[in-house]
Amino acid sequence: MHLNWRFSSVFSVALLLFLAGNFTAQAQVVPDSTQQQKQELPTGPPMPVEQPRPPQRQPEPRPVPQPETPETSGRLEEQEKVDMPLRHIDRMYVGGSFGLQFGTYTNISLLPIIGYKVTDKFSIGTGFVYHYIKYLGSAYSSYGGRVFTQLELFSIGDGAVLGHAEVEFLNTKFENQRGTIGNDRTTLTLPLVGLGYRQFISDKASVDMLLLYNANSEVIGNPYSNPVIRVGFNIPLTSR
Repeated sequence: MHLNWRFSSVFSVALLLFLAGNFTAQAQVVPDSTQQQKQELPTGPPMPVEQPRPPQRQPEPRPVPQPETPETSGRLEEQEKVDMPLRHIDRMYVGGSFGLQFGTYTNISLLPIIGYKVTDKFSIGTGFVYHYIKYLGSAYSSYGGRVFTQLELFSIGDGAVLGHAEVEFLNTKFENQRGTIGNDRTTLTLPLVGLGYRQFISDKASVDMLLLYNANSEVIGNPYSNPVIRVGFNIPLTSR
């Protein structure tokens, strides 16, 4: 019995020594986890960090010039004319009217004018007056000048209603007390006012029809009887 106890004791001690030796060997083989995770820090000057480059702007594609055609060329010329300021000659126009009357009193009249558009609606001008008159067996010429002003009051259709006023200075012969036309001449001042209608035949050219009243119709030698009817035309000096 004592022998069995001793044998058990020796066996237990040997087993403990064997387990202790095995644990010590494992502890020597497995490295420390803290040492395994520790990283070495770099020494020396810091490495330069590359800065990001700004994005480069792509050049815009150049427009491809289109071939010029007569149509595009005409549009460009018209646009350039519109953009340019009007010159004085662009505001000027010429025209006038003429009249024919036959019978016991014959009157062939010619009234050329030159006008200037102060605005698109208001214009002023001057002109020459000539009458060939045959009356009481005598034929003679009357001549002079006039100044006028016109205002487009309002538009109707393709035209406009006009207000017209003028003063005409006319050098003429006149009927004497014997009922004949003498050789003496006189200068008459004839104011005429009235309304009319302007029919446009292009952007600037037009035809005017006027119905006027002669405020000095009773003067001797007056060639106009009321109402005075005139038909005339206006043509611009330029296309602008």
